Amino acid sequence: MAQISIEDAFPTFRKRLNELFEENLLLRAQVDVLERQLAAAQQQTTPAAEGHPEASAPAAPDPGT
Repeated sequence: MAQISIEDAFPTFRKRLNELFEENLLLRAQVDVLERQLAAAQQQTTPAAEGHPEASAPAAPDPGT
């Protein structure tokens, strides 16, 4: 591998650092949206499950699998 000076590598380093930072922000935003959607879905299903205890119980494993 060829060696280059820190001064020569620094612009590439900064560019990639900015790219990773932006990607990280986008991923964190997606996680926030998914967490809000999950919370909303759980809130919608909780009242329905309260009236039907079997709805919240885990299903029995299928002996055929």
